Amino acid sequence: MMTPRCLTIGLVFLLSGVGVRAAEFETVAPLADAVEHPVRVGPRLIVGGEPKDDAAFAALAAQGVKTVVSVDGARPQADLAAKHGLRYVHVPIGYDGLPESAQLSLARVAKEIDGSVFVHCHHGKHRGPAAAAIVARCQGLVDVEGAERLLNEAGTSHDYAGLWRDVTAFTPPPEGAKLPELVAAAEVDSLAAAMAMVDRAWDHLKLCEKSAWSAPAEHPDLVPSREAILIREGLHESVRALEGGDGGTDEALIAAMREAEMVAKELEKSLANGNAAVSNRLFATLATQCKECHAGYRN
Repeated sequence: MMTPRCLTIGLVFLLSGVGVRAAEFETVAPLADAVEHPVRVGPRLIVGGEPKDDAAFAALAAQGVKTVVSVDGARPQADLAAKHGLRYVHVPIGYDGLPESAQLSLARVAKEIDGSVFVHCHHGKHRGPAAAAIVARCQGLVDVEGAERLLNEAGTSHDYAGLWRDVTAFTPPPEGAKLPELVAAAEVDSLAAAMAMVDRAWDHLKLCEKSAWSAPAEHPDLVPSREAILIREGLHESVRALEGGDGGTDEALIAAMREAEMVAKELEKSLANGNAAVSNRLFATLATQCKECHAGYRN
């Protein structure tokens, strides 16, 4: 059982006349055994990890949750949620940021859904809190600084710079803005989405490698170790998608993805430690793994 912890924020906003009421982020103790990292954002908004079984959905219902919003790439367990009277909304996002379409969908969640909402990703630390911050902004629970404090309270890593960037830059859409329809299961190829994230991060990492593991002049915002993290996460999500049935269950492909994920993890560490020689070796290994996998499955 996790020990309840509270972080009261927002008093400074009231004193400075910003107009956003005080927000208290606290661990939801009754959910601590049901989902990972459950944090109450507001009276009707909770964020945490994926509810994986019947007991988890029952616990959410017992806390008054009416709608579950998944920002994970995996297909939601809508039928299991429905057994407990819970509606599912699916707004999948990656670790590299929140696209405008997702921001608008989350704005619609805040605007139109009555009752308590539970927002989740996989583990409840990175994508979920970022999405919950968008909902909280639209509900008037927090301002930009409050949204950032929510990410800190949830443990969202600064290595996922795109999530922090988009939360900080977000502005609630104006009244009357056209917002996307909310769906229980988005039409998304989880494997393709995860691999697209890997491809983008790999292109960035190649630029960093050519610049002796520093930010290239044309992309001064790039941090090599963070790009390696995105590759690792993308490979991990690819394994989850394959195990869930996307693209068929190919044990050899899953094994290759897991092996590449381990190399990416070691590359992430070597880059963070500034070990260029080890980074060069691991980068070459990962490049070979990707080439071999593409030859067998993509090309």
